[in-house]
Amino acid sequence: MPGVFDVDDWDPYNGFKRASVTFGSRKPYRPEITPNDLLMPSGFGNARMAGMCVVMAFCMAVLYVWPVLFVVNLAVPLRNHLFSWLFLGAVLAFFLFLYFAGSRETRRDRELAAKL
Repeated sequence: MPGVFDVDDWDPYNGFKRASVTFGSRKPYRPEITPNDLLMPSGFGNARMAGMCVVMAFCMAVLYVWPVLFVVNLAVPLRNHLFSWLFLGAVLAFFLFLYFAGSRETRRDRELAAKL
């Protein structure tokens, strides 16, 4: 009685029974690694990181603060430019948090790279 896995027709190009696996004729893959590939990233730089933090702070304020201020403004009308000042304060707070947290992580990455 033939088994489920008995295959009479052997295809040398299919599955684990292909010729390169059976005879071990395939050469191992050796990637071309240059010394530049081993360098640690040095970070964005101060101006670029500040710009990215401003963009992300604005996005976070739109996502997290603006809806809350909108609902609060419906219940209790915010007078003068209080809505704008609260929104810009949230953008500034998010920016300061992101910038100082990012620069701290960059500094820690550089210290770790020096130890390696």
